[in-house]
Amino acid sequence: MTLCTAHIRQANDTEELVFATDSCLTGGEKWKHGIKLFELPRKDCLLCFAGDTFRAYPLVLNMVSSIHLDNYLQSPSATLEEVLEFLSEQFTTLVKTIQEVDKSRIHEERGSAQFLFGGWDWQQGSNGAFRVWKLYYNQDVEGFVFDELTNDSNQTMFYTFLGNADIDVEKEAKERFKKLLSDEDKFGKKLDMEPLNILSSISLDKAIREVDGSLQIAKVYKSNRTEFFGVYWESSKGVPCFQGREYNEINKPLIRYFNPDTFEIIESDLPEHLQTIDEETYPDDYELVRDCYDEDGYLKETVSEKQKHVLRLVFKDVAYRQFISSQKSEPQI
Repeated sequence: MTLCTAHIRQANDTEELVFATDSCLTGGEKWKHGIKLFELPRKDCLLCFAGDTFRAYPLVLNMVSSIHLDNYLQSPSATLEEVLEFLSEQFTTLVKTIQEVDKSRIHEERGSAQFLFGGWDWQQGSNGAFRVWKLYYNQDVEGFVFDELTNDSNQTMFYTFLGNADIDVEKEAKERFKKLLSDEDKFGKKLDMEPLNILSSISLDKAIREVDGSLQIAKVYKSNRTEFFGVYWESSKGVPCFQGREYNEINKPLIRYFNPDTFEIIESDLPEHLQTIDEETYPDDYELVRDCYDEDGYLKETVSEKQKHVLRLVFKDVAYRQFISSQKSEPQI
C-alpha cells in the first residue's frame, strides 16, 4: 500500500522534478521501513510504485538488473520514452509468467501494482522538459501500458498523486491538496513543496493505516542527474531517516535532509562558527577548513555542496579521534 506523488517545483528561479512516497509496506503484515522510490542505472529518471509489494519488487529488481546489462539504455542517447517502452514490455513479459493463480483472478494479480516514472527529457522540444507517466496493467491488452501525465499546458503547475485502486487514499490526497491551494490562493500558480505537505499529513494520520512511515524524497535536475534526500521524522526534532530507515546523528548517510515541518533543507549538521581552526585539530584538512570558514571562524556562504560533504567527513573524523584520545587518557580502575 502506498501514496506517492510527483510534481514540478518552480521556486527561487529553479525548476526541478520532485518524487516522494511514504515507506509503508503491507500485505498481511505491516512494515514502516520499505524502499519504494528507486533510482535507475541511468541518472535522469526515477520510479516509484503503489500497490502490492509482492508484485512490484520482482518487477523493479528485474528492470534494474536488465538496464545494468544494456549499455544503450544506460546511455544519454536512449530517450525516456525508449526506457519507458522497455519497462512496459519487460513488465508485461514478467507478469505473464505468473503461475498457480486462480484464472478468474489472473488480471487482478497481474495488475496489483502500478508505477510513476519520470525524469528530464533533454530531447523534448527545443529546450527539454520534465515528463511523468503512469505505468499500469491493462486487462484488454493483457499487458502494461502507460499514459503521460505531463504536457505543454500543465508545466507551470504540474502535480499528481498515485495510490491504491482499492482504497480512497488518492482521492483523499487530491481533496486535501485542493483545499491547501484554495487556502493559500495558489490555484494556477507555481508550486514549491506543497504536494509533500499533503503526503506528510496523510502519512502522519493514524486513521489511514495504509500510508505510514517517513517520506522518501528525490529530485531530478535539468543537468540529467538525480539526488536523494533524507528527512527528519516525524518532525524537525525527530530522527534522521533515509529510504524509510532510521539513523542516528553519528551513522546517518552524508546527504542533505529536509525539515518535514517546512520542507526546507536542514543545514544544521555543519557548525556555523568554529572557535579555533588550527593544524593540530585538522592535521590533514587544515587548508580545506580554512577555505570554508572566514577569518572570524564563520562558515562562508560560497561553500559548495561538495565542500560541505567533505567537511561532514572531516568533523566526524575529528570527533572520533577526540573520543578515542579521551578514552585513552582516562585512568584505569
